[in-house]
Amino acid sequence: MHSSEHVKIDPSSLATPEKRSQYTVSVVGCGRMGLPHACLFADAGFKVIGVDKNPKILAALASGRSPFEEPGLEEKVGKHIREGRFTITSNGEYAASKSDVIVLVVPTLVDEKLQPDYSYIEKACEEMGRGLRRGALFIVASTVGPGVTETLVKERLEKASGLKAGRDFSLAYSPIRGMAGRVLRDIANYVRVVGGIDDKSVKLACKFLDTITKAGTIPVSSIKVAETFKLFLNVQRDLNLALANEFAMLCERLGIDYLEVRELANVDPYSHLLFPGLVGGHIPKDPYLLIREAEGLGLDLTIAKTARKVNETMVDHSLQLVVEALKECGKNPKESIVAVLGVSYRADIKERIGSRAITLIESLSRRGVKVRVYDPYFRVEDLSDLGCPVGKTLEETVKGADCIAITVGHRSFRELNLEELKGLMAAKPALVDLACLMNPKKVRETGFVFRGLGRPPR
Repeated sequence: MHSSEHVKIDPSSLATPEKRSQYTVSVVGCGRMGLPHACLFADAGFKVIGVDKNPKILAALASGRSPFEEPGLEEKVGKHIREGRFTITSNGEYAASKSDVIVLVVPTLVDEKLQPDYSYIEKACEEMGRGLRRGALFIVASTVGPGVTETLVKERLEKASGLKAGRDFSLAYSPIRGMAGRVLRDIANYVRVVGGIDDKSVKLACKFLDTITKAGTIPVSSIKVAETFKLFLNVQRDLNLALANEFAMLCERLGIDYLEVRELANVDPYSHLLFPGLVGGHIPKDPYLLIREAEGLGLDLTIAKTARKVNETMVDHSLQLVVEALKECGKNPKESIVAVLGVSYRADIKERIGSRAITLIESLSRRGVKVRVYDPYFRVEDLSDLGCPVGKTLEETVKGADCIAITVGHRSFRELNLEELKGLMAAKPALVDLACLMNPKKVRETGFVFRGLGRPPR
């Protein structure tokens, strides 16, 4: 049950790092979004406890290292661990019993039936609830469906603690907007939307989050507004990507270049057509949090569902482009070697969670294609579980290959020496550009058969 000690957070005492040092903050979930939060709270002067169940994450942090690459993060982790401002534990109940503020940043998942899976949130709330102190502030920052904070989270916390939200502890919701590769910068520079169970919770959460964001906070009328705001942003992004992908597939059939059309369209101030591509990261998951909530209310979000279907087809469409290119070379896909360049879910970062490139690699392998993989951001051992050869170098990966498939727009792939690569490959090679990096004319002039997402087939 909860600690008998009463927490008293005075908003005026959050004004300086010296005053903040009297408060302890627990960040539950030290992943890509949670760990940067922990470090920024430590920067602001708070004592911080990082809570995580992953032994690899705990081991890395214990030795003062970041468990993943994120610009500026390792330096902050090392500094705060060394100076004792940041400690780590796998025991959530213990952390809660020492904390004035708890920030929940655990992942939300979608299961095989595309239903939201809040099991990580449930377990974390039950464990933190057992140590929750009277007067504490609990902020949910995980992406959740509308209503989840005021039902599932609140109920689990109240049951485990014996305390009442709004009376015995403050409860707020504030979603994170941040992109891997620039999370520290995004948290500091994006305005923070905050909803709470009552006015006190909103004001307290705003004051607290103001200590780590230069852009400030926006209090909103309810927790549900804050939850829905984040999902609307992500669903709109999914829709825009689906439109770009659908237009790109049409341009291939029309024999015109989507990138040329896009550039012309975007001269108009009201047009913002995106680049097409494999849609990965958290985007494929988040729409279902909203779609399922709407279904429970008897509403069918047709456009959101359609966008998901379009974006899900892009792996199959990409596979088809590879097969077409090989056939034009006069080669049987089942007797061909394809060098896949890029494993990250997004350009210029090392992160494979949410990678659709991996889904494409699996699809190619199932079709009997021999696949080799290369990504400059990963070591061979990082990708040893993919079930196909991983090249130490680009040259080693493409040697003797029949086709190169560029799946991720890493900067280094923009400067590929096509003449050199062609010389290493099998006779009459193909290049399939799924990242919109290449000039089709130059690729063909080098002697490759070319296919590209949204590009004319010949």
